Amino acid sequence: MVLNSVMSADEWGSHITHDSRFDGMDRVFGIDVSQWQSDIDWEAVKNDGIEYAIVRVGYRGYGSAGTLCMDPYFEKNLKGAKDAGLKVGVYFYTQAISVAEAKQEADYVVAALKGAYLDLPIYYDIESVDFDYGRLDNAGLSKAEKTELCKAFCERADSLGYESGVYANLYWLNNMINGPELGKDHSVWIAAYLSSIDYKGDYDLWQYASNAQIDGISGNVDINVKYETGREAPSGTVTAQIENGTLKWNYVDGVDGYTVYGHAQDGSESVVADMSSTSIDISDLDYVKYSVAAFKDYSGSKVYGKRSDTVDSYIAKVTGLSVERDGADKVKISWDEVSDAMGYEVYMSEDGDDFKLLGRTNRCNYHISGSNLNRNAVMVRPYDNNTVQGRFSEPLTLIGNCPSAVPEAELNGTRLVWNSIEDADGYIVNFKVGDMSSTYNVEDTYFDISDDCKGSYSVQAYTVLDGMKYRTAASNVCEFKGVNYPPQGEIVLDAGENDLRWNKIDDAVGYIVYELTSDGEEVETARVERCSYSSDDLTGAVYFVKGYNAKDGVEYYTEPSNKLVINLPEVTEVEMVNKTDDSAIVSWNSIDGCSEYMVYLDTGDGYELYSTVKGTKAMIGDLYGVKYASIRIKGYVGNKDVVTYGLFSNRLFIVGSESDTSEKEVFDFSDLIAK
Repeated sequence: MVLNSVMSADEWGSHITHDSRFDGMDRVFGIDVSQWQSDIDWEAVKNDGIEYAIVRVGYRGYGSAGTLCMDPYFEKNLKGAKDAGLKVGVYFYTQAISVAEAKQEADYVVAALKGAYLDLPIYYDIESVDFDYGRLDNAGLSKAEKTELCKAFCERADSLGYESGVYANLYWLNNMINGPELGKDHSVWIAAYLSSIDYKGDYDLWQYASNAQIDGISGNVDINVKYETGREAPSGTVTAQIENGTLKWNYVDGVDGYTVYGHAQDGSESVVADMSSTSIDISDLDYVKYSVAAFKDYSGSKVYGKRSDTVDSYIAKVTGLSVERDGADKVKISWDEVSDAMGYEVYMSEDGDDFKLLGRTNRCNYHISGSNLNRNAVMVRPYDNNTVQGRFSEPLTLIGNCPSAVPEAELNGTRLVWNSIEDADGYIVNFKVGDMSSTYNVEDTYFDISDDCKGSYSVQAYTVLDGMKYRTAASNVCEFKGVNYPPQGEIVLDAGENDLRWNKIDDAVGYIVYELTSDGEEVETARVERCSYSSDDLTGAVYFVKGYNAKDGVEYYTEPSNKLVINLPEVTEVEMVNKTDDSAIVSWNSIDGCSEYMVYLDTGDGYELYSTVKGTKAMIGDLYGVKYASIRIKGYVGNKDVVTYGLFSNRLFIVGSESDTSEKEVFDFSDLIAK
């Protein structure tokens, strides 16, 4: 029976028959209101026996623009109902046509609530437009797609700390959306102006008439019956605070857990975690505020109590942390100033133990003393005027008295050379032959050896602190057995991306790069100690290399390397043809005039020649368990006089990505084809 007559207070529920599933439950009556009720005397509403009100937050316009609009009476109605002692919930009228818009509507509602506590859910009002066709009606969405809109809104509202529900009429719940499915996870509010309803899905709220007359309201208003199922919200108050990078809050009796919310600088919020404990480490999180709500869990559905006030966080981070020696067994760490910081905390880890607070300072540096400081690491974080700590810097390993790295040495003919150690004041060369040993103090990164001083050589770096020398461990040992004049060995010349590269000759003290002019003249281009030469423009010229050494003012040279010219086109397109766990097939474009191609493979230690092929396809094997692999291709034409190379192709990642790339590209020249 449709209820058309006006209802008075003493007629509430007298014309309806309740489903037997609700036998024994409390039946609580309430209203839902919007701007159409205008000003409401909420005290009079309460005195007329109404126990709750569901207030419209707003709506999305049903025109093509779909504008989000606030109900002009929302804040006034919410406050009035609360002040009168009524329980409150809210609803939003949707015209969303996508999941993204449904989530946007949930965000809109939660932002409008400004953290207000609700006794009832946020309901998603989904229905057709009366006497017209709205954007939702015209969208052509399927039943499943409209159901997804409801799920998206409700799940978004749940994630933001509120209980959610769906409002729809009986026809929509049965035919336009999957009401029974939605009722498994969310509250369902049915609109059906009948004396009884036959609905198979779950529901707990029934809007059974729209023509009730309630004291305090001018005109008719919707009337609802709610079936109380005992799902009470937590009543305890949650108070949160931040101490030493940890968000803490009080224990609330009788709850099943707590949801922690993080609030970003743009005003948005997210669920950080659901907790059974009463604290969480937030030192690595980026939220500017936090809040906490206690909940009770009813078969997977959370009912929340009042959320705590937001607590200000401090997300500033120390950068630019560096260390320098300050004397024997002393260092000074320094860092960049952090805006708004009132001071800084310094933490130290000794021999790999947990970081512990070492001290505080309001300066951007801190002095540390102790033995074996190089075994320790430090981190620094700022704190604000409320002593709320910011984020930790990256850890920095301290330095001891001796330099921070051990040199790596090698012999170039009669010259012992090693890499420069940044924080070294000088170097000590150790010489040993039989039972005799000597040391030599050196400021440069090389040491010239006399032909007759055959024996073992190693190098140590040192610093001078408080008048004493502190040495590193000794480098690798280099055995000097004399040299041949001229240097002995074959130099194999190859081309990198922007340089020439070749193999090392033990007897050579250095190398000379030559360019061969068009008339056959050999022009010395450069002398280098290392086995490479870089230039902005290597194409078009013919190059070769000689190793050299010197004795009694006379230079001696190796035989010339192979001659090399870079003037073939680049292999521009390398692509994957097929890939399995153990192998891959790759292909590339052909180069006119190029008979063979060199395939270079990098599995994490730099590029090495993998194979040479005559066609434009290659199989790369033995990839099982490899975490990173990439290839480059270049073409070449070789004859007895000159090897002609093309430029390298693009880098093709077979396994992994550019972030896994090694810092250097090393070529193994012993694997190059014979010239």
